[in-house]
Amino acid sequence: MTEFEPPLGGLPVPEHDHDILLVAGSRPDVARLAPVATAFADAARIQALTVATGPDPMTVHEAFEALGVPADVTQLLREPPDPQPAAIAAMLMTRIDELLVDLDPSAIMVYGGGMTSAVAAQVAFWRQIPVVHLQSGVATDDLLCPFPQEANRRIIGQLASLFLTTGDSGLGSPVGPNAITVGDTMTVNPQPADLRFARLVRRVRANGPRLVLVGLDRPDSLGVLAGLPDLLEREPEIEIVVFGELAAHGAAYPLLQHERATVVRTLPLAELVQLVAASAVLVSDDPELVADAPGLGTPAVLVDGPHVQEPGDSIRSILSPAVMTTVRQVLATAGITPTTPADGLAAARVEQAVAWMFGLCPSPLLTSPFPSNTEV
Repeated sequence: MTEFEPPLGGLPVPEHDHDILLVAGSRPDVARLAPVATAFADAARIQALTVATGPDPMTVHEAFEALGVPADVTQLLREPPDPQPAAIAAMLMTRIDELLVDLDPSAIMVYGGGMTSAVAAQVAFWRQIPVVHLQSGVATDDLLCPFPQEANRRIIGQLASLFLTTGDSGLGSPVGPNAITVGDTMTVNPQPADLRFARLVRRVRANGPRLVLVGLDRPDSLGVLAGLPDLLEREPEIEIVVFGELAAHGAAYPLLQHERATVVRTLPLAELVQLVAASAVLVSDDPELVADAPGLGTPAVLVDGPHVQEPGDSIRSILSPAVMTTVRQVLATAGITPTTPADGLAAARVEQAVAWMFGLCPSPLLTSPFPSNTEV
């Protein structure tokens, strides 16, 4: 779809006394909000409407589809956005404000510190619509790291009514009185259908090997592909997954014979999101994929890209000959972060907390995966 239009399809008609808009402006937003939409549908006491918006709304729309939760509203653009952040923010502010006027939701939910989240929170605050901030709180002590997400996260924290955190953190200042630990809803998404990747993700999350995910499509990235066997030799505690057009090139043949390497031509988006989130570092010549990586908690290296690094940026634009050196530096500095086992109830905890905010249950803390009056 190439036209620039108002929202895709007719606006939904609320079916509950309370409704909440789950506003996503990027694929990382979708990865956290799609499981939440499913949890709201399962509990059947609050209507949750998924909104695909942002500077590239069709990419967000397709991400919702890929994760099995179609977007209820897709805000197509009236004209191509100017690439400057201020112009994108101005365009989003007008579009999201129009949607809030049309739907008049009981609340909105945003994730993290992306531009779309910051704009949606600001507009909702102006309209006196409560804001629920998923993965709220201060992530680092440095306002510029990551840039600009950390600053956006703190701005949203000043506007939100309900703060949903992934876990207890001693960094920075408290998020507010209505702070509830729910866990990371990313872990509730379906596991990769390919058993090789499902097992790899489980091993990584059990503090096993560190994963280096490599997506290469351009012929001038062959030097990076050729350097991967040496990286495996130098880093015995890593595993590598290679995908993209160059996966079919003869230079990938040595990796096919290596027990710690997996080579595939394509990865479905649902599996790609899980692998990026599980990776210690992403290496790719796809600028859009690299731009998504920090939102999934993964540092990224853009091969021969135009990206100009900002203070605190976790995206590095590196010429091909220096990519392997940079990857080893990232692996050396990142270390291994212990992972708390997930119980699969993070999204249900989000629904419970919002239901409590609306006065539909006496406690914000989940005692059962489903409310007592819900048929399973």
